[in-house]
Amino acid sequence: MDEPTSLQASDIVFVEATPEQRRLSWALNAESWAPPLSTSDYIAREEHLSLQGLSKDGRCRYWVVYLRGHPQKIIASCESTRQTVLISENGTSREGYGYSIASVYTNPAYRRRGMAAIMLQKVQEQIDRGSDCSVLYSDIGRSYYANLSWLVFSSQQAVLGLAEQGNGTADSAFAPSQPSRTRYLSLTQLFDLCEVDELFLSTRFDGFPAYGKTRSAFLPSFAQISWQLAREDFMAEKLLGRSPQNKDILGHDCRAKKLNVLRIVRVMDPTAEQRIDDVKVLLEAALAEASAWGMSEVVVWNPDEETTMGSKAVGNTHLDVVKVFFNERTEGSIPSFRWAGGKDIKNTLWEDNFSYGWC
Repeated sequence: MDEPTSLQASDIVFVEATPEQRRLSWALNAESWAPPLSTSDYIAREEHLSLQGLSKDGRCRYWVVYLRGHPQKIIASCESTRQTVLISENGTSREGYGYSIASVYTNPAYRRRGMAAIMLQKVQEQIDRGSDCSVLYSDIGRSYYANLSWLVFSSQQAVLGLAEQGNGTADSAFAPSQPSRTRYLSLTQLFDLCEVDELFLSTRFDGFPAYGKTRSAFLPSFAQISWQLAREDFMAEKLLGRSPQNKDILGHDCRAKKLNVLRIVRVMDPTAEQRIDDVKVLLEAALAEASAWGMSEVVVWNPDEETTMGSKAVGNTHLDVVKVFFNERTEGSIPSFRWAGGKDIKNTLWEDNFSYGWC
């Protein structure tokens, strides 16, 4: 097949992907994203995730640009997942819909020709019709997606690293200072916790003032959290030969050997001192989980003041075992936000910009 040396709009077609085009896209981007999974396992994982509650029944839509006349010749691809968002504006809060854009990929043979930008502009036209906003998490720096009106938000993080031996593994099993204060959740308990968390977040949005910033947050639904669990279970089974039997609001990143705290949920309002100590105990439990899985660090996105103090308390309690530091992600998973229609974003606050929203 003779391929054009330069591509014009008339040379390409943008469509919602067929099942075959989805698999072709996965096989194509597996070259970059599959390792350490095999290509077949990577495609199986993507199929598995497409069947989860967050994705199925059209909630996740897959998009491709292909060479006109050759629908199997994928030029670029991505996906968009519809989720419930909370919005507070002018003293009124409401539920709406937002999209998470992910897996943006261009066939290496067609890079530096503006194909991904054309595709994403077409995707914006599609999703803007029935949504309030969209987000993506950039792995290619801070400027590319900003030029397409997804503007960068805070990517601060707390990192709690376990001391290593000479071979690069954690010294030994991490021992929390107060293990009796934490427990794992069953799936039923996790479902109930998500419902309570949704209620508390909605109540918080109801209380925002009528002046100042417009605020938005993705609803921390069970579908949102269970998608993360399904992904980590699959990865752990394939890479480590076992999957987590206990459930928590932690993301086991087997590829990067780190544990992401998806979300810290507070359903009671004790004193600030007690909340800080609760965070400390929770993060110690997360470090024990990371240690048990051979992971070297626990990461919390955009920690608030109490989470920051709780993180420091862990480091102070385990001086020779845990190193705590705070930095900004500049290359991976940089949160970027866009209002539908390209509405001005300068007075926007992205509330609860935590790892649970990534997908």
